[in-house]
Parts: sequence; structure tokens; C-alpha cells
Amino acid sequence: MSRLMSFFKHSDTVWGIFYPKHYVLAAYSHIADAEHAKEALKRAGWSDEDVIAVPGKEVVQFAEDDLMKHGLWGLLMTELSRLLDTEVTYADRDLAAAKKGASFLAVHCPTEDAKNQAWKVLEPTEPIVARYYHLAGIDHLVGDDKP
Repeated sequence: MSRLMSFFKHSDTVWGIFYPKHYVLAAYSHIADAEHAKEALKRAGWSDEDVIAVPGKEVVQFAEDDLMKHGLWGLLMTELSRLLDTEVTYADRDLAAAKKGASFLAVHCPTEDAKNQAWKVLEPTEPIVARYYHLAGIDHLVGDDKP
């Protein structure tokens, strides 16, 4: 089992795509930047169980493993999601960035307060994009054409 599959114990699949509910996901140009952000979160009190930084190749492998896990039905749901222009757009962008070498950080934030605390730590690390996934949708913290 990959590190990411083990890490995302509180997430789910929605419309055939991985949906990391109650996580902030942030993308960085280099793994060193993602690791720096992880260390900043750890200094602020997050544990190794709640934060992970990974290179893009692990994200690509995770996406491939997730596709194999959900099979044809998952693939059909993903294509339907693309037609409806849902969250799959962001997953596609993230996967493309991972294939080009971007690295990612994820932090488990079970509450709005935890999300806000994590973002206070992460914002100065200047991620390329950062989102918080929750029951009601996605909060776009930076990137994704956020005004």
C-alpha cells in the first residue's frame, strides 16, 4: 500500500474521483518546498499522522492505484464528472502538475478552525495552489484563478 493510500484514511471518492474530505491540499514547484511547509506545520503542532509531503511521482502512482481500485465504474463516473464540470477539473490539473514534477502537501483538518490554523502556517510558504475539501464543496485558498 502506498504512503498516500495509508495517509488518506478520512477521505472518499465522489463522482468517481478521489475526494480528500477534511484535508488541505497544497501544490509546490519542488519537494523541498513541500517538505519546508510540512516542517512548519509540525512546528505549529501537527503530527506526522496528520501531514504528508510527497513528490509528484507518488501522486501519479496514487492516481493510477485509485483507478485500478475503482475499475470501469469509477472511470465512467469520472467521465460523467468531466461532462458536468465538477471537481474532476482540479484533480486533472493536479495530476498534470504532478506529471511535470510538482510536489504536494496534505494536512488533515477535521474542522474549519483547524483549516484556518493550517492555512495561517501554509500561506507564507507560497503554494502554487491550495484547496480545502469539505462536505459542502471546496474552499479555494490560493490559485485556481482565485481573485
